[in-house]
Amino acid sequence: MRTSPHPKLFNHPDPITISMPRKTVWYLVLAVSAVVAVATVPAASLEGSGPAEEGVVYTEPQDIGRPNRVAVIEVSGKGTIKIELYDNMTPITADNFADLADSGFYDGIKFHRCIDDFVAQTGDPNTKNNILYDDGMGGSGTTIPLEICRNASHIDGAVGMARSTEPDSASSQFYICDGPQHGLDDWVRMESSGEHGYAVFGVVIEGLDIAKAIAATETYGYRRPALKDHPVDDIVMTSVTVEQPEWENATGNGSGKDVSGSSRDAPAAGPLGLSLTIAAAVILIGRKRRW
Repeated sequence: MRTSPHPKLFNHPDPITISMPRKTVWYLVLAVSAVVAVATVPAASLEGSGPAEEGVVYTEPQDIGRPNRVAVIEVSGKGTIKIELYDNMTPITADNFADLADSGFYDGIKFHRCIDDFVAQTGDPNTKNNILYDDGMGGSGTTIPLEICRNASHIDGAVGMARSTEPDSASSQFYICDGPQHGLDDWVRMESSGEHGYAVFGVVIEGLDIAKAIAATETYGYRRPALKDHPVDDIVMTSVTVEQPEWENATGNGSGKDVSGSSRDAPAAGPLGLSLTIAAAVILIGRKRRW
């Protein structure tokens, strides 16, 4: 909450605009409007994440007029993991994952990197060839930009895209966080080392216990240093599908409004609207006082 550097001004018995000349009031309107505009900009926009950079996309949450899609991963001998895809925050990355899943790309791929209290990683087609030493080096043949949304952070169960040292090198490999891993967040890494973090594009909404069990599975360790984090036993994704949850669009216009007609997740009044409201109030007061 902002406080005035001159609190005594607000103890004046009459509104501060009453004894002011018209020009002074208009200057006040402009000043207040500027303050309101800055105060109402989302935190992510104010703080920023650095200058524009090729291969890096910064986003903010959007109202997409429908629920986010859900990915369903069937893991052989383990069970089902369901992931909410962040269509509303990282749409490029969510679409990339959904397209690969719809094509059957992920079916039969194994988890190849498991670290207890850190991540369970999968998505590499090389795991199908039974040559363990090239696991973790493959992809789909295409890459996507590093897509960052500050609202999509590495919480427990977050799902992110693995990549090489280049920001826009993510392809098909992804990981599930076993516990919060905020050291992987882009803004944390940029502040601490100047290097980019990783894109979060979803979160586990069912079967997190299964993902944690996979992360804690037995690995080769230092018995085979080159495969230190590789599971000893195969952990296979037998199928990966993407579903659109059922929902009732009462208006039939795709706006995501409920029966009452009020929009879901309606945005708050923007800076311009608040500024105009303040200006109108000051003008009305001035007319009553006949400056």
